[in-house]
Amino acid sequence: MDKKKPEYFSISDKAFDFEVPYRENLQRIGEAGFTHIHLSHGWTRSEALTEEACQRLEEDLHATGIQVLDVHGCHPKNTNTWSSAKEARENAIRLLRHRLQVTKRLGGDAMVYHVPWNVEMSAHIVDLFIEGLKQVEEDARELGLSIALENHYRGESDRQALEAAFATFDESYIGFTFDPGHALISGNTEWILSHCAPRLQILHLNDNDTRKDLHWNPYEEAGQADWSAIEDFVRKSHYRKPIQLEVQWRQDLHPTHEAFLRSARASAGRFASAVRGL
Repeated sequence: MDKKKPEYFSISDKAFDFEVPYRENLQRIGEAGFTHIHLSHGWTRSEALTEEACQRLEEDLHATGIQVLDVHGCHPKNTNTWSSAKEARENAIRLLRHRLQVTKRLGGDAMVYHVPWNVEMSAHIVDLFIEGLKQVEEDARELGLSIALENHYRGESDRQALEAAFATFDESYIGFTFDPGHALISGNTEWILSHCAPRLQILHLNDNDTRKDLHWNPYEEAGQADWSAIEDFVRKSHYRKPIQLEVQWRQDLHPTHEAFLRSARASAGRFASAVRGL
């Protein structure tokens, strides 16, 4: 009898207890049953990760056996490819190129980048966004990586940016990151489920109350996500990577970090069972 392949699970390092060292957090997620992380470390900083920081991450990953599944791109305040100031846009491109190098170095296959969410959408903003992606396309292709665009808080911004990117670039370069928590806030879930499955490359599974980006575990009792529809969306896509959560520890729901991680792993397993019949 053929044995089933083992199932692997991933969780964002946003789920860490930031009062303890990175390596201890990796140990904790491993003990909870996670095999991979989505690396977000440093994603809000305007400076690139230092060589020392990259070496320390490599050492911590090697020591714990946890692997990097994919990586979050950088979005420091007012520093995005669609920023109004040329200097900010140039810095955003520099960080994009650096983060692609980090992704390759640490073993990831794709990098998240947000669609514009902090400005009123216009044709000019879309053009800046697309131009930024063009500037780093050669870098990504040479590294064998893709950029997976993440839906955010504004439904119209999602639709305009994603439609333009999907029309401009093929799926070998530009994919999609699904964040159901963001979709609850934007009211854009139905459109995403109808249009983005062919590009799905990264999962940021989480839930909330439709008002705040709370990063609850999937299937949380007070959550509002339609998990049956989301399961169907992933099932019909080409997504075959480990099921991945982007959740955060909240002591009002889980008194200890370890209890939170056990709950997170259970929800990831439940989702995998629904999608893959495990």
